[in-house]
Parts: sequence; structure tokens; C-alpha cells
Amino acid sequence: MDPPDSASRVFCSRILSMVNADDVNAIILAQKNMLDRFEKTNEMLLNFNNLSSARLQQMSERFLHHTRTLVEMKRDLDSIFRRIRTLKGKLARQHPEAFSHIPEASLLEDEDEDPIPPSTTTTIATSEQSTGSCDTSPDTVSPSLSPGFEDLSHIRPGSPAINGRSHTDDEEMPGE
Repeated sequence: MDPPDSASRVFCSRILSMVNADDVNAIILAQKNMLDRFEKTNEMLLNFNNLSSARLQQMSERFLHHTRTLVEMKRDLDSIFRRIRTLKGKLARQHPEAFSHIPEASLLEDEDEDPIPPSTTTTIATSEQSTGSCDTSPDTVSPSLSPGFEDLSHIRPGSPAINGRSHTDDEEMPGE
């Protein structure tokens, strides 16, 4: 008996005839194209992630180095200003008549408003010691070794001119 077998064959053939083979092939081709695009996109994203990770590492090291340099410069400036205040105090005791004309506000102006908390300085110094890196760049030069440095320690503080210029000659430079 063929009728059940023929009925199932008829049903299958009708279902298969409803689907166009060209459309199925076009869908498969579109899916393959999308798969290729996604694979290329994934590869490009992986390359980008690797490059950005390497760049982040480089920038982190540079940022840490610059932060250490700034902290060291701040420490040096604090030391310099502390020495200047000490010298001002000594000069004020030695030559009170010269300092009697200076208002008190300008003397208090030199005080630091926001010093670095000791915990921050200690933390950075400790991390510097642990990494073992130090700045040996040649552009960090002592002022006494700098060619433009002029030793003014022999000039009296009450003198009206330094190097032939008075303190009020800021507008015009000699030789101009």
C-alpha cells in the first residue's frame, strides 16, 4: 500500500517547493559574509586592546616618573623657601633698619598655604625606594653650576643697585 507513503512524499515535496533554493543560498552567503566581518572585527579589537594595554603601561610609567619628579621639586622648593625665610630672619636681626620699611603682610606672604602631608611624602618616597628608580637626567643642574647663575651673597642687602641696575629698573634692560 502506497497511499501513506505517497501522502508523506507529497507533503514533503510541497514543503520543499515552498522554499526557494536561491533564497536559502543567498541567506547562507550573507551569513558567511557576516561571519567574516565579525572575525575581522574581533581581530581588530584584540589588536587594539593589546596596543592600548601597552600604551597604558608606558603612560603609567611616565605618569609615575613625572609625579615623583613633581613631588621632588615641591620638596626642593619647600627647602629653598625655608632657607630663604631663615636668611630673611637672620638679615632682619642683623639689619633691622632695612626691614623696618617692609610691611608685615609681605613677610607673611611667603608662608606655605598647603604643605604636603607627611604621609603622602613618605608613601611616595617608599614607593621610589622599592622600585629603585631615580632621576639621573642631566638637565637637573645645581644653580651654582649653571652658567647664568650669579652669586649675590657678597652684595649688601641695603645696596641700591645690583650689577649696575637698581631694583626699580625692571622696565628697561641695559643695552636696549
